[in-house]
Amino acid sequence: MSEVGLNISLLDQLGLGVLKIRDDPELTILSASAGFYDMLGYCEGEIRRLREPGEKPVLREANPEDWEALLRRAGDQGHVVVQLKLIRKDGHHIWASFRATRCSEGGERFFLGVVDNITLARRFQRIQREQKEELEALTANIPGGVLRFRADENLTLNFVSNGFCRISGYTQQEIVQVFQSRFLEMVFPADRPGLLEQIRNAKTWDDRVVAFMFRVLCKDGSVLWMLNKARCMVDENGTVWIYSVLIDVTSIKEAQDELKASEERFRLILENATYPVVDCNFSTGEFYFSGPFRKKFRDTNLHLKANELLPFLKKTDFVFEEDRPALLDYCKRVMSGQKPDDEDFRFRSSDGTYIWCTLKCTLFCNSAGQPARLIVMFTDIDHKKKEALDLRRKAEHDLLTGLYNRFTAIAMVNAAIAHSTENERHALFVVDIDNFKKINDSLGHLSGDKVITELARRIRALFRESDIVGRVGGDEFIIFMEHTDPAAAVKKAQALNETIASVQSATSHISGSVGIAFFPADGKSYDELFRKADTAMYCAKRKGKNSFCIYCKGMKISDISYNSLKQEREAE
Repeated sequence: MSEVGLNISLLDQLGLGVLKIRDDPELTILSASAGFYDMLGYCEGEIRRLREPGEKPVLREANPEDWEALLRRAGDQGHVVVQLKLIRKDGHHIWASFRATRCSEGGERFFLGVVDNITLARRFQRIQREQKEELEALTANIPGGVLRFRADENLTLNFVSNGFCRISGYTQQEIVQVFQSRFLEMVFPADRPGLLEQIRNAKTWDDRVVAFMFRVLCKDGSVLWMLNKARCMVDENGTVWIYSVLIDVTSIKEAQDELKASEERFRLILENATYPVVDCNFSTGEFYFSGPFRKKFRDTNLHLKANELLPFLKKTDFVFEEDRPALLDYCKRVMSGQKPDDEDFRFRSSDGTYIWCTLKCTLFCNSAGQPARLIVMFTDIDHKKKEALDLRRKAEHDLLTGLYNRFTAIAMVNAAIAHSTENERHALFVVDIDNFKKINDSLGHLSGDKVITELARRIRALFRESDIVGRVGGDEFIIFMEHTDPAAAVKKAQALNETIASVQSATSHISGSVGIAFFPADGKSYDELFRKADTAMYCAKRKGKNSFCIYCKGMKISDISYNSLKQEREAE
């Protein structure tokens, strides 16, 4: 085998092809190696021309080559390199690089050269180009900049995006000329030591994205806060590179600083306020208790989270037990966005006693309408509240017995009836003490008052806390029992007679007459029920006193009998 044949065989084994084509319009193939035919999937002799008139040519040129220009270049340089799009036999195309020399033999001109399949290389270049374009588009549109710099003492820049130039006001040329590509010199002086310390520890980032903040000097003299999200990479030469995405967070940082200053001012106001204040921050989940609060109340170290507030109010003894349901309801209304009036509750003070305080709650919501902060102010009204309650108690209660007075008892009975349905059953008792006038006449009114006081105490003890017990006359009482029935009312009437009879005076035996009427059968108002219960009570007196009588339909007392009974009662 000749040396030329050996070289061609070697090129074929390397996946290359040798091509000799005439420089005519059809690019007639004068000769080609097996490697060239294998590259296109043809057998030797199946291709005569690269350009085949009237048929699908092997050479497909999106931008046809100017072969005359190639001839001139080949004449000037002695060789040319051209990229050709060739169609394989199976219809797929490949890109080939044709490195050729212009030759002539026997007066015939032709190109002789090596064909290399560069399809993968072109594809890789295209992907790289697209990725570069995508990266440039991305870095140009993010609200910040992208940098690549070495992890040296100057943070020497290798890449600066247009976004960073737009933010800083410097062009890429100015960064090179003014700072000699030393990024550290663009950093605010006070932040340089901290930034260098971060970069020195870059190898410990373990391929993580690390975020930190620092300030950058701009061309117009302004200073911008940058959030730097950086990653460390080491190249094949061992050089440490930092890839950084810088985002301008100046407005956010200024807002944070202003918020911090505002929080501090708010704290100072709370600390210097004379009234106790609780600040519940739902954003952070923290509670703050002002100095006056810690001084006035015992529970100063409440380790609570914001979402634990309502469950805490259900069980804490910091709030008076009877007030917890009302306080819980009040807080729920506030948290739902309502603005209820200030309300009064009892809280345990530092000495262990419960004091009355007025609560004023202010709720702040975030942009989504969710609770963000709750400010609660406590006003100590214990002295005034107790005075008001005492005055109210005196106004509502009989001064001698402590029972409800006539006006209060009537109002409470009517209120209870107004909130009742036709299916509910209540009973009204009218109690009159028999022969009480004899006690006053024989022992004096002071002794009579003592007997009335003792009778009132025993009657009150006989009934439930929810029952309304009142003194409506000198020796006359009413009791309104809610949710009862005739059988239970009879037992209470018997107990009343026994209880009254158990009280002894110095001169005579005491007894009582009891009349009973039922809601709604006997009446749907206090006046109706009292009239019928009073009628039943007089019937009990006619039966011999010291007894009870239940009103029944048609029960009447003649005018003569009624008047005589009234006279007898007044004579007593």
